[in-house]
Amino acid sequence: MPGYLIVNYSVQDAAKYGEYQSGAGPALKIGSECEILVFDTESERVEGDTAGHQTVVLKFESKEKAREIYESGDYQSVLGLRLGATSNHFAVLVNGMG
Repeated sequence: MPGYLIVNYSVQDAAKYGEYQSGAGPALKIGSECEILVFDTESERVEGDTAGHQTVVLKFESKEKAREIYESGDYQSVLGLRLGATSNHFAVLVNGMG
């Protein structure tokens, strides 16, 4: 069953966010173990208290694989750049439909 990492945030520091993007692709293994399904810079909140303007949805072979890659040293070494460059951020791991 596929797993998805869904992140949402508002970019505050474009330069720092660019640094994050440079390292995140290889760390998340985009193209080999991860597929970008959504990269929306104009997300709109329709429910809840807060949401950023950018949403990214990444697909992995399983939720366990998504967690493994998210928690890897490679990704954790660049994650701080995203957190420092954004506000109103959240991330969730979810199971897909079998």
